[in-house]
Amino acid sequence: MAPFISIIMPVYNVEKYITKSIESVLAQSFNDFELLLVDDCSPDKSGKICDNFAKKDNRIKVVHLPENGGVANARNTVLRSTSGEYLCFLDSDDHFDKNMLELLADSVKRNPAQVVIFGLVEEYYDLNGNLRNTKTVAYKNKIITAQQELREEILKLEALDLYGYPCNKMYEIEYLRKSKAVFPKMRFNEDIIFNIDFFMDAKTCNIIEEAPYHYVKHTGSTTGSFIPTYYEDIMKKIDRLYGQLEYWGMLTDENLEFLASRYTRYLFSALERNCDKRSEMSHIERKKFFKEVLETERYKNLSKHMKGDGYIGMMAKILQTKSSFLCLGVARIIYIVKRYLPKLFVKLS
Repeated sequence: MAPFISIIMPVYNVEKYITKSIESVLAQSFNDFELLLVDDCSPDKSGKICDNFAKKDNRIKVVHLPENGGVANARNTVLRSTSGEYLCFLDSDDHFDKNMLELLADSVKRNPAQVVIFGLVEEYYDLNGNLRNTKTVAYKNKIITAQQELREEILKLEALDLYGYPCNKMYEIEYLRKSKAVFPKMRFNEDIIFNIDFFMDAKTCNIIEEAPYHYVKHTGSTTGSFIPTYYEDIMKKIDRLYGQLEYWGMLTDENLEFLASRYTRYLFSALERNCDKRSEMSHIERKKFFKEVLETERYKNLSKHMKGDGYIGMMAKILQTKSSFLCLGVARIIYIVKRYLPKLFVKLS
């Protein structure tokens, strides 16, 4: 018989964490599930660990990909072949609370819905593997049965960074296939694009304020990873959110102000990253990049809606001056604080 819930977990180079992650699924109080482990041609022992678990439990299936294709490809490979009624995603260094699947199954059995959204606990670990901080991110309980009501909640969820994650949602597979949502091949930000496509015409949703998902973040590096396509990828998010609001007929001043604040934050993040030596950009090239940004339709559409308080409001006012001297100067300051005072940067951001 088909399981009630399918769980997809991409696996790559996580031999230190994956056992805890898999065991959190096997320890669930709700047993009607399948766990699909997608070994993305991992160079460590992760694939072998997956196989060992599969030998012990027939609810576990392992797919070994012939070459590394990234998280989006790993998820898409098995996305259409899942057999459950509902689908969850689990990252291979994260874990579930023991009652998570039971909580989600009970929710849709009481109130059938195309998607269930729940909270998560962000866990921050240093380079030595020590837990340094936790943060619970959740939204109030709500049963949504009208399309417009769901649409009005989306930006509230995005404001809490709960919209983009796939790991804090359980998707009805029948509707997921109708939506044709897949994960695009991007360096990052593929999750929000997937969710935008899924929610475009969605009508029903259960929101659970509990936070049974533990989202692990390994911190401690002063430099962090460098993503050459950061600006292009993050602006795809802005453009798709804008397009979704336009499709919904919700390009109100309030919604555009919210989107403009997001745009401001992401643009300064891109300008800051351009200061990194790995960008291989000279000051003249950074200045040219900034001037090209000011000529985009994206900037022209959102700049007149830039408002707000706090540091985002201040950054918006600086951006509206169109001064490359001021904007690039602020970006340089952000870069220095992020690189040499990471604790202060996290506190300010």
